[in-house]
Amino acid sequence: MYINRYMRSISISDSTYDDLKKLKKPDMSFSDAIDILLEKQKTGTDRFFGVLAGSPVLDEIQKLTEENRHNAKFRI
Repeated sequence: MYINRYMRSISISDSTYDDLKKLKKPDMSFSDAIDILLEKQKTGTDRFFGVLAGSPVLDEIQKLTEENRHNAKFRI
């Protein structure tokens, strides 16, 4: 946890506050919870990890990959 000696006040709606309160763990500050949300917004492939879990698209990708691997064994 990063502690900054400069504090800022922000205004958020009651519904946003309630959602943020649900997101954070008891030992977390609201700043910690916001930091986690901001980290998830960073670019990079890590943010896509797991998005296809349980999706039929993932099954199709796996099927096509296996077919390509099988066909590659028989190329001359």
